[in-house]
Amino acid sequence: MEWLTRFKALFVLTYTGFLGNIAVIYYLSRGLTYSEIGLATAFSALGFFLFEVPTGVVGDRASRKTSVLIGLSIYPIGILLLLFLRNFWMLLASELISVLGASFVSGSIQAWFFDNLKAEGREGEFKEMWRSIQKATVLAGSSTTIAGAFMAQLWGFEIPILLTLLLHLAMIPLAWSIPEVGFSKLETSYTRHVLHSFRELLKPEVFWLLAYLMTVTLSLSQFRKFFEPYLGDVLAKSLGTTIMGTLGILGIVEVLTRTAPRYAGIALRGRIGRMLHEVAPVAIPLFTLLSVIYPNAVFIVALGIMATLCASAFTFNFSVEFQRRIPSEKRATILSLRNMVLAIVSAVFYGVYGFVVQHLGLARARLLFALFFLAFGASFKLAQLGPLGEYLAMEEAEKG
Repeated sequence: MEWLTRFKALFVLTYTGFLGNIAVIYYLSRGLTYSEIGLATAFSALGFFLFEVPTGVVGDRASRKTSVLIGLSIYPIGILLLLFLRNFWMLLASELISVLGASFVSGSIQAWFFDNLKAEGREGEFKEMWRSIQKATVLAGSSTTIAGAFMAQLWGFEIPILLTLLLHLAMIPLAWSIPEVGFSKLETSYTRHVLHSFRELLKPEVFWLLAYLMTVTLSLSQFRKFFEPYLGDVLAKSLGTTIMGTLGILGIVEVLTRTAPRYAGIALRGRIGRMLHEVAPVAIPLFTLLSVIYPNAVFIVALGIMATLCASAFTFNFSVEFQRRIPSEKRATILSLRNMVLAIVSAVFYGVYGFVVQHLGLARARLLFALFFLAFGASFKLAQLGPLGEYLAMEEAEKG
């Protein structure tokens, strides 16, 4: 399986960059407001809603590889625009172009990998191989995130943005070199294919699993959204410096709270992994709540670590379970439809959250939304014990 090494490298590079979540501080330094950043993020999520299904159909009707190559060719344009960021409209253009490129990649890259394995009769190894790829992604992301944060602090944000651009350009020839096997071109009409794929999402065993994912995804998004300026402000006050003077520390913190615990959450098996998976819908908003009640930098970092551990254990099991429940011939489109649904819900959340933060302040907004997601997560846990138990049980999670 010579192609596996190259595919692993491609996937790792796809989710690796030097800017990371400190990008929000770059936007603020360019004069943008929280509401503008939230609105741009909302339009970005809306872009996923608009682009995901057409790009997913390209993956099912043309080929997964073609779709990925198109996406990898578009994405660098969005990164290039960040180098010249001056106002909201440039940020919006960058976000939408990047989203268009990412949409061509998102539904097809995982389907491409699964189909290659299936063609060689090794789809049963998907979970462990996917775990290996995810762990490699986390390790690569950790090093580049820390490096990029210190580069931004010492030499400005332009250096990590330029390195991210070069990294994404290098992915195009790498993707071209990977074979595509086991792909059968779909011959049904575009409309019929989309409708049939959408019906798969409405099946109870898929619909409720997707709704469960949204509970965890949005609560984690709320913990992370504007986390860097929130923590940076706490750090700046305690260290007697400015937010710009904390960028290097924030890069290390991002690894501690996002990438390192994500690695652990993916790698964990057995009782601990199942426990983190089960408590995620309630634990993550609770951690957000506690980060506001007791604004201590070390405590907030610890909460971030726990939130990512829970979310990583949950989303890894979800990804494997979701693949198991959907038909192969519609896989890329269904994955894109799933991302589309998540995108439209996220668009509403980011738009509202940005304006609430602008008017109430970051701490009060975090508190308000944390209470909302805590109530929502608790409701899902109660439903899991009752009428939705058979739909929300994840077979792969039970295996550890």
